[in-house]
Amino acid sequence: MTPACLAQANSLFQGLLKDGAPVTAELQCKCLDGSLVDVEIRACSFMHNKKQALQLTARQINTQFSRSAGRETVQAAQKNTSRRLDLSQPGQDTLNTVALDRPLPLILEDICKRMEKLLGHGAICSVMLLDAEDEHLLPGAAPSLPTEYWEAIINAPVGPESGSCGAAIFHGRPVFVSDIEQDPLWRDYRDIAMQHGLRACWSVPVVTAFQTVLGAFAIYYPAPRAPSDAEKQKIISAVDLIALAIDKKRMEQSLAESEERYRSVVTNLTEGIMVVAPGGQILTCNPSAMRILKISNLHSTGRRHRYFKRIINEDGSERTLGDDPASVVFRTRTPIMNLSIGMELRDRSVAWLLVNVMPIMDSSKETVNAVLISFTDTTEVRETQRQLHYMASHDALTGLPNRHQLNQRLSHALTNARNNNHRVAVLFLDLDRFKNVNDTAGHSAGDNLLKDVASRLSSCIRTSDMLARLGGDEFVIVAEAFDNAAHLKEMAERVLARIREPFYVEGNEYYLGTSIGISVFPHDGDDCATLLRCADSAMYYAKESGRNNYQFFTTELNVRAQHRYALEKNLRRALADQEFLVYYQPKICLKTSRIVGAEALIRWQMPDIGIIAPNEFIPISEEIGLILPIGRWVLEQACRQTRLWRETLAPDLVVSVNISPRQFQDPGLSKFIQQALDEAGLPAQGLQLEITEGLLMGEADMLLPVFNAIKDLGVSISLDDFGTGFSSLSYLQRFPIDNLKIDRSFIRDIPENHDSVILTNAIIAMANALGMSVTAEGVEKADQMFFLADSGCQQMQGYYFSRPVPVDEFEKLLAANKA
Repeated sequence: MTPACLAQANSLFQGLLKDGAPVTAELQCKCLDGSLVDVEIRACSFMHNKKQALQLTARQINTQFSRSAGRETVQAAQKNTSRRLDLSQPGQDTLNTVALDRPLPLILEDICKRMEKLLGHGAICSVMLLDAEDEHLLPGAAPSLPTEYWEAIINAPVGPESGSCGAAIFHGRPVFVSDIEQDPLWRDYRDIAMQHGLRACWSVPVVTAFQTVLGAFAIYYPAPRAPSDAEKQKIISAVDLIALAIDKKRMEQSLAESEERYRSVVTNLTEGIMVVAPGGQILTCNPSAMRILKISNLHSTGRRHRYFKRIINEDGSERTLGDDPASVVFRTRTPIMNLSIGMELRDRSVAWLLVNVMPIMDSSKETVNAVLISFTDTTEVRETQRQLHYMASHDALTGLPNRHQLNQRLSHALTNARNNNHRVAVLFLDLDRFKNVNDTAGHSAGDNLLKDVASRLSSCIRTSDMLARLGGDEFVIVAEAFDNAAHLKEMAERVLARIREPFYVEGNEYYLGTSIGISVFPHDGDDCATLLRCADSAMYYAKESGRNNYQFFTTELNVRAQHRYALEKNLRRALADQEFLVYYQPKICLKTSRIVGAEALIRWQMPDIGIIAPNEFIPISEEIGLILPIGRWVLEQACRQTRLWRETLAPDLVVSVNISPRQFQDPGLSKFIQQALDEAGLPAQGLQLEITEGLLMGEADMLLPVFNAIKDLGVSISLDDFGTGFSSLSYLQRFPIDNLKIDRSFIRDIPENHDSVILTNAIIAMANALGMSVTAEGVEKADQMFFLADSGCQQMQGYYFSRPVPVDEFEKLLAANKA
């Protein structure tokens, strides 16, 4: 305050303490930045704990509008001087009532009754309160008003013509109606007021120090009359008391709600909160702290905080006694923020926490009275991080190290080998026949097989060696510090023997093999990538050498590897570059010797190289995931071409398209077949799908819906290379097969070989008995054709009639066939 205002305030408060009457004054105060502001101060005295106390409220006044200017009709402005509210002892009693913890309706009733006595002349007082929307009047207190009238004006609207109270609140100024019968403000309530003998009504808005309208104070009289200046002063005094009472109760309610919100927030925080005294006693803690630290409610407060056995740092070291975070803050008076510690609890479990510790200082700011500890349980987060780290370095299916960890381990092994003049070997394993099992028996069986394979491989290596899974059916063994090549051979032979043993998965028996390629540091390479590439090349040579064997890397294999890499690289763009062709091999009816069908066979014409045989690139396309788009392309081309031939040269021509097991597992297969037929305009009867015998080894429950969906389209199904697989003959009854193709290995030796003749006749007879047609492939001689015709075979296919030929040559065959 300025010196003048300070003297004025001092005089004001001295008078208040002497007289006890509430005062209001406008003073000028200086802000911290040196600027001056006008402030209205309200003060009143009351007894608290048998001692006189002061209650002060202050608000900043707009320099262009003061409270006195807004209420000049009801009070005299005395600028920069105090104004005393003349309620004498009754007013002081009312202030004491306000100060007491009594319900607001009782306080308001008390003020009304006191004012009724003070004003006399039959005065009846009431207090109306504003609702939350500031639109309607709610009951505050009316101890003497007639009940019927009181109930009639409850929920009355606030407005310029809504009686004295509604208008006073609306305009924000007193409304003194001296004659209700004559005043237009009382148009809506005149009759009921007159019925109850109410003839005058004076209303003053109840306003806080911050100019918030709370309601209205009304005085009714049984006869018309206007207020005197003295009565106005008394009314204003009463209004100030009413505002004080309502404001106080609202502040108490707001404080209680704030405390409840704070309590609710702290109680429901997932973060643990506790306050600890210097002696280690827990003064208070929230439920999350009790949950995280596993302490019961009985032991949560007033006990020393040795609710833990020990504290562990991030590096695994243990904190000494007295070095816990709370003790450190008591000692240093410095906050600790974001400290990660592990706390071994009394049940020996470890809770990892992210801790903040803040000192709570006394008024002198010199002594730490207590510390506030907040902490977050990071145990699950750390476990998740550990799992993520494990997942990042291990194969999810087998639990073996993955490619990332393999590269780290192999790199470390090579560093040790260089430093200690050791050798390191890399054994690259690829399972034989696994893809057949996975595509036909389903991924569940395939996954279980891989787990069993991982277990068997682990039993074949030393504890110092490493076994990793690269993905799919590829595994790698890293062998360090071995004695000689004989050691590697023995390990490879152990692996081959263990994998050759039958696997029993989901009630079925499976036989696998493995092809192994071996590279050795430093002879075959000096880094991880080179050694893995060389072992991979040797593995492919092992596959080409009959599978289920091992091969060491050689320089010649490097040339082979480069060739295969070039094929794979070019294969990835061959479809987009339109390098694929479809050849067609005729199928001949053995009764009429005419062409009735054709098998669509893919060829790859590489620029500058020529035609690449399917057996070179089809296995690669399966390995790198291109078999689906290539297979779809062949089906689309075959359907379009067959529709043209049926329109011009062969109305009943049926084209056969090979479908791999991987394609058969595609859930969108039947939909795509229908789409290919529709786009080509080929009827379903013009298409036959050829599947391999190995496909039938899969789970019937998974395969039957696919077979049925294809059959529902009207497309026929042929079983290719029959007699070379391991399927049971019962599958021929379970699956809707239309045609059997006898493998060329049986046809090659007829009619000379007696066993081949017997087997071929048996297959034809069995197929015909089951209602299937029979196609013989690989027919190269006339006597083979005649034998098959006599045995009841319906169709043949082979070099005796034609090799697979491109479109234009096949059209010539069809034209000659038509003639």
